[in-house]
Amino acid sequence: MSDEARKHVIRTAGGLIILLALGAALLPLEHGVEGRLVVGLLLLAAGGIELIAALVRRIHRPSAAVAGIATIIAGLRLVADPRAGFFETLNLVILWSVVRAAALAFAASRSRGSTLQNWFLLAAATDFLLAVLLLSGMPIALVVWGLFGRTSEIIATFAWILAISFVATGAMLIAVAPAEASEREDSERG
Repeated sequence: MSDEARKHVIRTAGGLIILLALGAALLPLEHGVEGRLVVGLLLLAAGGIELIAALVRRIHRPSAAVAGIATIIAGLRLVADPRAGFFETLNLVILWSVVRAAALAFAASRSRGSTLQNWFLLAAATDFLLAVLLLSGMPIALVVWGLFGRTSEIIATFAWILAISFVATGAMLIAVAPAEASEREDSERG
């Protein structure tokens, strides 16, 4: 695959994930959907897109693939388990955020001195802070209920968590897309 095609695939993946973030942010407007199913489907879609972007990369492919696979697994778990309630979803989203943060932090550590390092760190820090926010028991649902009215607890709690994580991921992919070719050249010299 040419450098231009790689850049296009990665940039498009970033744009699609940002569109998913917009959809996640607007989820509280929909009152008749099953929370765990919607969260699971969003995770599946984002994970699939992120995995495609990871597979066309030359550099940081393993860590990017781990982040995408973790997202797919989290989505599958929620879609496949009709009994998954709030606490199962909470634990799964926290675990997903921590795994993603670790994979992205690893990619950042391997990018020292590169323009990509800051983007990986930003995405890793975002996912880690979202996990800490969920662990601390911050009443995110109260803010969402205040803005959008009463909605399912799962959607109220996780819609904006997913939206924020997706924006960080999408922005990172868009930012690293042009650097794909130059990153390879820099690493081959070193």
